Amino acid sequence: MNPGEKWGIRIGEQLQIKRSDGRVHAAVVSGFNESNESVTVEWFENQETKGKELDLRHVAALNPSVAMAIKRSSGVAASSSKASSSGNSGGSGIKPAAAASHVRRKTKAGVHSKLPKKQAGIVSDSSSGYNTPTPGPTSQSSTPSENRSVGKDKVASKIQDIANKREARRANQEAKLKQREAAKANRGDNPNWEFGEMIRKYCENQVVQKGIPADASASDRKISVCVRKRPMNNRELERCDVDVTTIPDGEHTLIHECKNKVDLTKYLEHHKFRFDHSFDETVDNAQVYKYTAAPLVKTIFDKGMATCFAYGQTGSGKTHTMGGDFVDGTGTSDARAGIYAMAAEDVFRYNNDPSFASKNLSVSVSFFEIYGGKVFDLLNNQKRLRVLEDGKQNVNVVGLTEKTVATMSDVLRVVAQGLQLRASGSTSANQHSSRSHAVFQIILRTDKKKLHGKLSLIDLAGNERGADTSNADRQTRMEGAEINKSLLALKECIRALSMKSKHTPYRASKLTQVLRDSFVGNNARSCMIAMISPGLASCEHTLNTLRYADRVKELKAGKTSSSSSISKGNSNKAAAPLLAAPIPDKSGGEDSDLDLDDEDENWLGEPSPLETSLARQDLKKLHKSLIKGKGGRSSPDDAAVFTFHNAVAEVVEAEERVVEEHRAMVDFDREMMSEEERLLKAVDGVDYDVEDYARQLEQIVQKKLEKLSSLKNSVQSFRTQLQREEAASKQVKGESMKF
Repeated sequence: MNPGEKWGIRIGEQLQIKRSDGRVHAAVVSGFNESNESVTVEWFENQETKGKELDLRHVAALNPSVAMAIKRSSGVAASSSKASSSGNSGGSGIKPAAAASHVRRKTKAGVHSKLPKKQAGIVSDSSSGYNTPTPGPTSQSSTPSENRSVGKDKVASKIQDIANKREARRANQEAKLKQREAAKANRGDNPNWEFGEMIRKYCENQVVQKGIPADASASDRKISVCVRKRPMNNRELERCDVDVTTIPDGEHTLIHECKNKVDLTKYLEHHKFRFDHSFDETVDNAQVYKYTAAPLVKTIFDKGMATCFAYGQTGSGKTHTMGGDFVDGTGTSDARAGIYAMAAEDVFRYNNDPSFASKNLSVSVSFFEIYGGKVFDLLNNQKRLRVLEDGKQNVNVVGLTEKTVATMSDVLRVVAQGLQLRASGSTSANQHSSRSHAVFQIILRTDKKKLHGKLSLIDLAGNERGADTSNADRQTRMEGAEINKSLLALKECIRALSMKSKHTPYRASKLTQVLRDSFVGNNARSCMIAMISPGLASCEHTLNTLRYADRVKELKAGKTSSSSSISKGNSNKAAAPLLAAPIPDKSGGEDSDLDLDDEDENWLGEPSPLETSLARQDLKKLHKSLIKGKGGRSSPDDAAVFTFHNAVAEVVEAEERVVEEHRAMVDFDREMMSEEERLLKAVDGVDYDVEDYARQLEQIVQKKLEKLSSLKNSVQSFRTQLQREEAASKQVKGESMKF
């Protein structure tokens, strides 16, 4: 019987062991040593195989089955020793006490032999009372010293093997560490070099084709969505930023989002998008124009309305794409390389073509910006303009400057003038954010000044400003709210255009209201260019931009939904003061797939004066769509967003009323001043009617009091709306504003 069977242990069996630091865990038996009653075990720890030789007593203390086997084995050995001692004492005269003492000494020495004495080569020496080994063939027996030597050699060999493996692993790890340190030293102080290396290795397994594919063609769809990636700028290169954007071909866009696990292990999450066209950093403005805005020029000569949007984070290249290359050190741009100028050049080329020259079309341009829900003329020193809608649902920007242009130099001069006046400011994402939507329009008119076609080129405000709605500063807060609402309204209007809906929610924002004619009609086309920054620091904004563009792209393939008409009772209600006059909604209804159940209407709160307006109906439609995109269930955050947007709309409405009333008051004061001067001149005469003087003066004072009282009430109402807006803004969370 081998020692393992005697001790109740088998090779490969798991035993509980106790480490020197007090830890108790399982280990696998790898060998035995009968000479010193020990067991060799191994275990796997920290990606290393470790081993240890344990005394049998320590193993028995933690493993009851081993302790029982040793106890049974010890009992059998004790019985055999007792019988042998009795025989020896009878034949040689040794006392039982001496024999017992001899057995104890042998047990303490650790010698337990179950073999018969002849087989073990042991004979009894009656003269000494000890069992001594007899000489025999070395092949059949061995001395205890030899057994002990063989056992020690095996243990030493195993320990040496474990040590060799451990040293090899350590050497391998040290080599990898040195390689990593050397690579890090080559990259300087780049904290993101590991992510960069992971992206590089990932792209090595991808087929990446730079530029525009040879078989690419301009989209002829009613709505097209494209993506443009700008190159890494000097600021990103100086801070060792990593390019996380890959455009493998002319359609797909990959974003490698860099993340860390709980144990700080770095890994990549890859996001893949597909659009009509994807332009990498090697594509210039001329090529972008060829596949985006160029196909729209022909539309306006066919009595159509075309719109091209540049959307994205501030600093992603929107103004560069639309307005042209920036001149170093001047802060101005060379408009000749922008889409504004390229589109105007094509318009002149088409207009001079014999097929269109007979129409005698004149070309004019306008340039204005929409900031905080208000419209400003960039060609007239940023004069504030009013947006009114007539009874035929035609939207007019009252007082907008429209300049006739005949040459490219005229266009370039207008573009430079507008870009210089455009508003900019600081945001949480960029220190020089475009705070307004810039709208450059190329208009074709007949010789009777009738509108023939219109091309609108829009440089949208930085989309990161939509998150600045909880800012303590009211101006920044309202800027963010208006940008957020206008972008959401823009998406819904494009959706309505794609699905040929009977109702387009263009009144929900000033941007979509002034562009109404670009979203209605069978001959309307739109193109969106999503501008993205390649750096790791802009990854979140880049993903938001692509997700927004992807939602717009998905809307193109949707089927036309069934629509339900708006009840006549609602359409005949008095319009809100946001409109110039009561305008019945003749558009036919709203999409039925955006309707929520009646029980879901409770989150909208109590009706307000704006409830009956068409603008509020469109605002409700936007938020219904937003909730539908979240699964159709509203939340307190959704209610807070709607309340805040409603409060901002009411502030803008009240501000317009107060400003107009104040201007009317100033004009009235001028009129009354002339009346008072005439009255005082009459008093200076020798003969005047005192009764008539008193009566006229009383009338003047009464009129002034009435005007002042009305203005006072309007101002008080305006201040109340400001307080409501501030209270509503505190309930809005930044994450709930994302769409």
